[in-house]
Amino acid sequence: MGSAFRGLITTAVLIGAGAFIGLFWEEWKVVRLAILAGSVPAATAETVSEGTAEGGAAATGSEVIPGRENLTNRVKIEVLNGAGERGLARQFADRLRLLGFDVVATGNADHFDHEVTHVLDRSGRLGAALAVARELSADSLAVAIDPELFLDASVVVGSDWSGLLGNLGKD
Repeated sequence: MGSAFRGLITTAVLIGAGAFIGLFWEEWKVVRLAILAGSVPAATAETVSEGTAEGGAAATGSEVIPGRENLTNRVKIEVLNGAGERGLARQFADRLRLLGFDVVATGNADHFDHEVTHVLDRSGRLGAALAVARELSADSLAVAIDPELFLDASVVVGSDWSGLLGNLGKD
């Protein structure tokens, strides 16, 4: 009796875990397809309009001082070097700042074997991460929420960096 009950519980847990993973996989496919198609899923359209201006850079909102951005509305990101090229994170950070993003940190990724550039949603504001991915023309966007970072997105620059850096900020 106890063995059958344990088997039933194990089966229920596996089915639940599979359903949970399936939901995230479906959301990932929607986000990835939206980036590739250059459109935004309906659920994130409102967030994107708040986080990006018409040109694709971070929105400024109503400006208090002419020529100065409202810093509370800017997309806060970190840029991490995942390719091992010296000064790569700084180069991307400088270009992203020119586009209106608030780059609050740069550094090295956990390893230098990243083949593609990844954008990670850190705050749950998917529209902010989408805006960064669009500007970078990055195909890889994932949700990895970490409220302790106080960031909207993390950019891990991969080995495909040369094509992305050349196109950064161009329409």
